Amino acid sequence: MEHKRQSLATAISQSQGPRHERLIDRFSNLPDEVAHHILSSLTLRDICRVGCVSKRCMQFFLSTPSLNFDVRSFGRRQRLKLLGYLERFLSKRGDNKIQHFRIRWLCRDDDASSYYDEYFRVINWMYTAVRCNVEVLDLYFPGKYELGRPVLELPSCIFLCQSLRSLMVDLHGDKLLKTPSFACFTTLQCLKLSSVTIDEEFCKWISCSCKCIKELELESVVGIEKICIESSSLESFRFVPSYRHVCHLNISGEKLENIQMYWIYQLSKLSIFAPNLKRLKWKGRVASRLNLEKVMCLEKAEIFLQPRIKADFGNLFEAFCSIQRVEVLMLNVAIMKALFWKGSMPGLLAHVGHFCVRDMSLTDHLVKVMTSLLKRMPNLHTLHIVTSKSVCCASGKFSNKYWKLKNLACINQLKEVTFEISNNGTNEWELARYIIENAKNLKKLFIYYVPNQFTLFREITESATNSPATVEFKVYDKSRRVYNDDLISPDVQQKTN
Repeated sequence: MEHKRQSLATAISQSQGPRHERLIDRFSNLPDEVAHHILSSLTLRDICRVGCVSKRCMQFFLSTPSLNFDVRSFGRRQRLKLLGYLERFLSKRGDNKIQHFRIRWLCRDDDASSYYDEYFRVINWMYTAVRCNVEVLDLYFPGKYELGRPVLELPSCIFLCQSLRSLMVDLHGDKLLKTPSFACFTTLQCLKLSSVTIDEEFCKWISCSCKCIKELELESVVGIEKICIESSSLESFRFVPSYRHVCHLNISGEKLENIQMYWIYQLSKLSIFAPNLKRLKWKGRVASRLNLEKVMCLEKAEIFLQPRIKADFGNLFEAFCSIQRVEVLMLNVAIMKALFWKGSMPGLLAHVGHFCVRDMSLTDHLVKVMTSLLKRMPNLHTLHIVTSKSVCCASGKFSNKYWKLKNLACINQLKEVTFEISNNGTNEWELARYIIENAKNLKKLFIYYVPNQFTLFREITESATNSPATVEFKVYDKSRRVYNDDLISPDVQQKTN
């Protein structure tokens, strides 16, 4: 009997062994960095639940370096309760380092005293963040009240914080952001402002005090008519203006490599000095007064503008003369029409190796424009043409014979070509057939077509059988994002991104 009991006990322990192993708290044994990385993907509520599991998990909870305080979707009573909880949490976590602090706060009460009471409580969180050596501070304070235009004056200790590397501020109500004196130096490397009212001191502060800044983004900022920034450290600049205020922009920096801007003002002045610029993305309109210094290191230019042909021709022509050394050039058809207005275009684009045209529909007039452009690109190796879905080529008199007579120098350099033919024109197909039959070094040809182009499709396939290139035909998909950078070959993406 005793032997049977021992056998039964052994059997039970063996059966329970794997189960006990599954119940081991492996999370508590993780290194702090690994546990914090896991917790960084959770909401604050879920992190609180983790902290209730064990003492070790509570340590993870109180030392997590990524904090996301979102106080937007609560009523007055719930919000005050949450504010109190968050203040107690910050008090308990002590001086544990904060890497990323994200605050989303919105007071929905009409009582001004309640608004300012909560506002100053939230401001106190920033003092705690500075004490904990915060590295990234992301603030979103949407405005609701017109109480004498409330001023958001960030504590000066934020700008003096030696650990702070990135600051994002979105006031979403054009409240004034008051910066410190431009004699107050900061180690900020990234500054992003959205829906903020700035004053003249802001530009002085950026130019004189932000000696380490590398990335600057201004979106829907208002308050001053002229934004003038000169920085010796700035590498990336993004500008999206407000529709309500006309402004003039003067940006200067010897280290500037990346500029993105959406320009909407016609009667304005735009001046750019960036001799080492590598990437330029320019959308919107052409400024009436434009000064773009010649850039010699430009790798990629995306220019999608809607110019007034007669009024903007001179500025547009001058701008293209400044970027002649670009390697990857992406245009829309409106630019091409404007450049060809007087039958003359910028000089030789000998450095262009990749050329992409959007919203293109090769009407008989635009065939001449395209021919003129291709003649100026003798070293072109990658060509992408994205045709317009709304415009239909009524005619198509430029056949394969026309292209042969032009004797384009780039034809023997082409290695990859993509056509997205979403209309019923024949000029695109004739150009494609010319390339297939004459581009001796062509390696890849992709053609996206609509189903009702079967006759033209059959003619192209006959020509493709004699081509050494890989030719792929695909039915055009309207839901496909044809304007994405996936149209650029991987080697060019790696070089320009």
